[in-house]
Amino acid sequence: MKRIVQIASCLVLGLVLACNTTVTYKVCELKTNHLKRPLGLEENPVFSWQMKEVLKDFHQQSYRILVASKPGDLEVGKADLWDSGLIFSNHSLGISYTGKTLTSGKRAYWKVIIEDDKGIFYESEATWFEMGLVKPEDWKASWIAATNIVDSDPELTAAPYFRKEFSFDKSIQSARLYISGLGYYEAFINGTKVGDHVLDPVMTRYDKSVKYVVHDVTALLNQGGNAIGVVLGNGWYNQHTREAWDFDQAPWRGVPVLSAQLKIIDAEGTEHWIYTDGSWKFTLDGPILFDSVHNGETYDAGKEMNSWNMPDFEANDWKMAHLVRGPKGKMVAQVMPPIKVIQSLEPKAQWAIDDSTLMFDLGQNITGWANIKVKGPAHSKVKIRYGERIYSDSTLDIEELSRFIWSGDTQTDRYYLKGGEEETWHPVFTYQGFQYMEVTLSEPDIDLLEIKADVVHTDLSEKGYFRSSNAMFNQLQENMCWSFLGNYHGYPTDCPHREKMGWTGDALLVAEMGNYNFDMVPAYGKWLDDFVDEQQKNGDLPGIIPTSGWGYTFNQGLDRERGYGPHWEGAFLEVAWQMYRFSGDSLLLAKYYPHMKKYIDYLADHADDYLLNFGIDDHKQLKKLTEGPFLSTAFFHYFSNLLAKMGGVLGEEEDRETYGALAANIANAFNKAYFNPQTGLYDHGGQAAQAVPLFTGMVPEEKEALVLSGLLKAVTAKDGHIDAGVVGTKAILHVLMDYHQEEVLFEMTNKRTFPGWGYWVDELNANTMFQNWDGSQSRNHIMFGTIGDYFFKGLGGIRPTDESSGFKKFMLTPSFPSALEWVESGHSSPYGMVKSHWKRIPEGVEWTITVPANTEAEIRLPVKGEKAPYFLKQKRKSFEKTIDKKGALYYSSKLSSGVYEVVVVEIKSIF
Repeated sequence: MKRIVQIASCLVLGLVLACNTTVTYKVCELKTNHLKRPLGLEENPVFSWQMKEVLKDFHQQSYRILVASKPGDLEVGKADLWDSGLIFSNHSLGISYTGKTLTSGKRAYWKVIIEDDKGIFYESEATWFEMGLVKPEDWKASWIAATNIVDSDPELTAAPYFRKEFSFDKSIQSARLYISGLGYYEAFINGTKVGDHVLDPVMTRYDKSVKYVVHDVTALLNQGGNAIGVVLGNGWYNQHTREAWDFDQAPWRGVPVLSAQLKIIDAEGTEHWIYTDGSWKFTLDGPILFDSVHNGETYDAGKEMNSWNMPDFEANDWKMAHLVRGPKGKMVAQVMPPIKVIQSLEPKAQWAIDDSTLMFDLGQNITGWANIKVKGPAHSKVKIRYGERIYSDSTLDIEELSRFIWSGDTQTDRYYLKGGEEETWHPVFTYQGFQYMEVTLSEPDIDLLEIKADVVHTDLSEKGYFRSSNAMFNQLQENMCWSFLGNYHGYPTDCPHREKMGWTGDALLVAEMGNYNFDMVPAYGKWLDDFVDEQQKNGDLPGIIPTSGWGYTFNQGLDRERGYGPHWEGAFLEVAWQMYRFSGDSLLLAKYYPHMKKYIDYLADHADDYLLNFGIDDHKQLKKLTEGPFLSTAFFHYFSNLLAKMGGVLGEEEDRETYGALAANIANAFNKAYFNPQTGLYDHGGQAAQAVPLFTGMVPEEKEALVLSGLLKAVTAKDGHIDAGVVGTKAILHVLMDYHQEEVLFEMTNKRTFPGWGYWVDELNANTMFQNWDGSQSRNHIMFGTIGDYFFKGLGGIRPTDESSGFKKFMLTPSFPSALEWVESGHSSPYGMVKSHWKRIPEGVEWTITVPANTEAEIRLPVKGEKAPYFLKQKRKSFEKTIDKKGALYYSSKLSSGVYEVVVVEIKSIF
């Protein structure tokens, strides 16, 4: 008789609660509108907090929030702005302020006192937030420029420099600078740069919204003479490069303009204001000769004006500023993480191309700029070109990066030396995407003393980590983080070099991955505001946001007047929903709900018997199989259903029923048009065609197994390789996770040959994510980054739930592929850090999990055998068998806060 050895996993479960006899609790991570100590709030404050250092069960029973004008008044009976009173609730996020009206510039201090279920009180330290200019009439500053000519095709000039001197003889209590310089600005007070931001303000649709930035400049002012200096770059406001998306023809385009107001409060509490007006002076004779977001920057150090931003500078040759109309958009505070220089990298290798040209390899594809130290003759030149690949002869290859840039040089900076001592420089009004820097020296006497590369992007804080015994997976996790961050500059972009466009589809695909890894709410919130600005009266949305007006039509499919389809433009709903799931803040949904509803109504108005006949195909598929109308209709259903779900969250019951019924009608029409119920095949029957209907929830329940079987056959037909574009790839990954095909999914994601992520890493040495499977185009695109969903959801098993957002209640359900030895994953939820670590041990798998304070986790482990014994080890905890929505049998247990060890023993049985 043949002996067969089988592994029956999850047969013996041991649960150990790790705890100490004494526990210190700490109320911390106080945030207002998802930010720590924000400057410039214009919306109603919303509070949140966490409990930390919790090693056993903790349950909040009540809270009390105190808000006061002074930190010393944060006591019961003294808080002059708001005392919430004792609120019996276990929630610690999404708490709206309902106190006295907060006026422009008002700083408020707050703290929270909480009570646990044992009657013990815990008190936080004080924190603060500060309001921006909450009324339109509070913005009194004029727009000024270096010309009074208003032209849609303005003449290019050197960067304008502005200055204003003033005297202030009183003691200073505080000072705030409210400033908007378009397209970009750098501000100085008494010779010191204001803040550590770069590339401010972030890009918007300038004829709808213009961002201003608030700076605390108290420490920069003198009692006596003072000077403010501001230099402006073109940015996106005056994007003059001819390229594929028509930003050079934007309806708002104009010369750089400045509007700023400085508020000084003296020791007696009196306000004093200084505004941009006709008394400011300017010059066009500064060192920044040219700047462009696509072409680069040219700087002549010989034209530097020493002390131009200091008091008592001789500005006799400077001219009086012109008062201009400025952009039409509403002034709105920029309340999101700023773009910053995050770190500097040194080259890993260098070589000479010829006597005057050197090449530098950073060993990492980044977003940013070169930072050089040189010495040489006056008027000699250093030219820097940036690219992400090299030719076989080791020279720079920028052919792909120049494809959509039709005027000027691509990613090229120039620096002219002033001569004499050592000189340092980097550009300030442009950024590039690159791994390689080509440096050409105009004179042999130039000494390039040092070159580094500054990494520049929106300063998104990390919220997640993933690592495993699979080195390729670990490299992919690094690659995804580099690409996600490098493609965030005030809005999510597709690539940081040739386009810099806010493609909606790219962001839709990685909205979940982004939330797992980074704190996205304030940054994504700004981008959702951009959707509102771009939405047309009929509800239509473009394929890129922000846009110059390009992208509302795609000119493909049967309905050529429509756009990219909901699998692209539906980022509006997907990003908002993922923000809600991860943050728990339903106010985010409420803010955008009417506009999302308007978009779904637009789709319904342009459907033909519930089918859409437009949209982009499955982008970057190897062969044109999955076409736009198929995907558009599928995601029309997905987002109609999602809108119904949002309506339920917001108490819009009529909408929930209406859009739920719409989704059902779409599913019926889609299945009639594309589904063969006998074979179980959709459309062409390939991987994307089978996965997308399952992912979007349109497959009749009784046919799910048959459709899944078709997907698995399609995977086998490609020897386990992925065979889809970006949309199909996301669907495939999620369907294989949801239907518990752990080994199939691991084999697919672990492939090292073309096409696949492992091919990028092992064969192409990828250190970022690529645009397409062969790596022939952009090498810094994030849209195939949906693999990150698998790392956190599939392998780590960390899953927020739709029913209890913000990780108040969440699920932990990892998979243990046989070829993996260990996985460590974690996510910083609104309530604290969730951890899921597992490793193989001789008995099976040891799984250590951390559940944050004031939350509840349901752990699920699959049942794969019925004969094995089932018992608990050490500390008793109830496990129950349950069936999930996909029909899989699980061992399930619910755990409150603490650190737990689960032993999943694998029993070898002989049959």
